[in-house]
Amino acid sequence: MESYSAEMPKNVLADFQEKAKFSFVWRITSVFTLAVYLMALYTYLMEDRFFLYYLTVGIITGVGLLLLHFFKKYKPVVQGLLLTTCAVLNVSIYTIPDALHIQEALWMVVLILTAFFTLGNVWGTFFLVVNTLLYAIYYNFLFAGTANLRLTITPDVLFFMSIEFTISMFLIGFVMYQYSLINRYAITYTTEAYENLIREKQLVEHQNKEKTVLLQEIHHRVKNNLQVIVSLLRIQSRDLKSEEAKNSFQDAITRILTMSLIHQKLYEKDSLMNLDIKDYISTLIKNLIETGSTQGNVEYVVTSSLKSVGTKGIVPLGLIINELVSNSLKHAFKTSGKIELTLTPDGEDGFKMTYYDNGRWIENDSSTFGTQLIEIFTEQLDGSYERKSNDEGTYYYFTLKKEPVE
Repeated sequence: MESYSAEMPKNVLADFQEKAKFSFVWRITSVFTLAVYLMALYTYLMEDRFFLYYLTVGIITGVGLLLLHFFKKYKPVVQGLLLTTCAVLNVSIYTIPDALHIQEALWMVVLILTAFFTLGNVWGTFFLVVNTLLYAIYYNFLFAGTANLRLTITPDVLFFMSIEFTISMFLIGFVMYQYSLINRYAITYTTEAYENLIREKQLVEHQNKEKTVLLQEIHHRVKNNLQVIVSLLRIQSRDLKSEEAKNSFQDAITRILTMSLIHQKLYEKDSLMNLDIKDYISTLIKNLIETGSTQGNVEYVVTSSLKSVGTKGIVPLGLIINELVSNSLKHAFKTSGKIELTLTPDGEDGFKMTYYDNGRWIENDSSTFGTQLIEIFTEQLDGSYERKSNDEGTYYYFTLKKEPVE
């Protein structure tokens, strides 16, 4: 199956229109040349005064066919053909005053239709106005001198006029027929292209669905493996005698659970493009509070206008928040407290995060292993942070990247 890019339909359609118009010009010019040479032959045999005019137009259209064949460009050729042929027609009207010149009007219709269909409305309108104006001048100022022709016109002239009329009408019909063929082919081509795009879209959707299911299964397995690690650590911690060692094991467990939660959230999503940051952080903080060591009630508020974080940045961000909340629960709250976390975009590839707790810390901020981890994970996000404490509580101000550069 062919593959289609987003810009392909437009380019293909433009290319098709140019090829179709070239084919249209080639056919019209070929048939027009044949018809004109037949008229030139007939007028030569009849020793008619229009012979030179038909021969001139025949030479012009023949040269046009050669130019089309060698240069493969129809627009300048059509412009030249229509201008010169139109000039020959009008010269014949004004240089042969003792003729009816009715047939020239039909030839002009052929030229005008060809101009509209190949060169567009501007050129079509130009030939329409020019020929109408010149023909109007002829019939208003010169045609009166030919009024006696109705008495002297011969049967041979009438027969020739009928042939010329028939051929010109045929060419008008031929132009319209060729244009209808182009439209019909365009509809068929467009329909086929549309059906191909539909099939390609269905194939891509099917492949995306397969990849989504596969990735969801991977996230599910990773989450289960992390849960197994957590279970092993909990079993192992039961044999520990030291309370400090047990706390270290519990801290490791919460960090693993933080990473496991990411895979759980991705597994639950139908689309794996973006993880809901606010939902993930709210769930993470809630889980940490529920498993924390505080005896009282800890409230939390998460505010986020940030839509997403890159896949490389979500794990360090989650671990930073894990350490912030864990440190607050351990070192800031004795009974109850409040946590506020805010995320806002900062340019195209960055974001700011503000973390606040209203507790009173009982340890120095640089003495805990958790704060050292915060520094490490902040560096992984190509960021920086500042910590401030006052009577109201403790603030952390982070400037981070959504997708850190490796």
